Amino acid sequence: MREFKYMENLNKDLLLFSDTNTPAFTEIDFPLDWSMTRSERYGFIHVLKQIKPKISIEIGTYNGGSLQVISKYSEKVYAIDNDPTIIDRLGNKFDNVEFLIGDSKTVIPKLIKDLQAKNESIEFALIDGDHSTEGIATDIKNLLVYKPIKSLHIILHDSFNPRCRKGMKTYNYNNNKYVHYVELDFISGIFNPDDLGRQMWGGLALIILFPYERTIPLKVYQSELKLYNVVYKHSIHFLKNSLSFLKPIVRIFRK
Repeated sequence: MREFKYMENLNKDLLLFSDTNTPAFTEIDFPLDWSMTRSERYGFIHVLKQIKPKISIEIGTYNGGSLQVISKYSEKVYAIDNDPTIIDRLGNKFDNVEFLIGDSKTVIPKLIKDLQAKNESIEFALIDGDHSTEGIATDIKNLLVYKPIKSLHIILHDSFNPRCRKGMKTYNYNNNKYVHYVELDFISGIFNPDDLGRQMWGGLALIILFPYERTIPLKVYQSELKLYNVVYKHSIHFLKNSLSFLKPIVRIFRK
């Protein structure tokens, strides 16, 4: 009888959150729509709980799902997005967030220069904005101009997506002596989410900078590379890349 009562209460709790992919106890703390898998959310929360950043930067805000976590564990957050409606939608939900509206390619260099000049300590950043190869590579390059005062943890979302992953691999991390750790598969991604036509999405990459120079060569880890390669061969990305030689022909017929 006691077991039945427990299951009845559990089912009621789960029904309250039947439109999410996360157990109810997580949603109570972070109710805003959050475009991350359960494993990504837990990893994301854990990192922020451990470091409790003085200053954090978020590139790509959308509905504020990840921002609600960053805000909870940070003293100050700069949220960068090119959608001006986020101020009206989210501005009254956070008292420690400054929203910077515009293209991260121009906003980030100005912000980094300003914070560096003030000797402010950036200790966490999330890159989850422009999902093009060039866009991600540019965000990484602009962010890593910063010379850390304390350790800086950077999480990059969608490292399992081939286009995003390529952008993350473009930067030459060995040339930056303050980069001490790079893992493209800190949290692995998923295949065919929400029936998205055999696409690969999700996954968290992690970059860690320390305020002193590295003295040995850096290895860029890809701990789930075998999984990535197997899934890639069954994905729509592989098919499109395999047929890329047809693009000039398609352009001719379109004319």
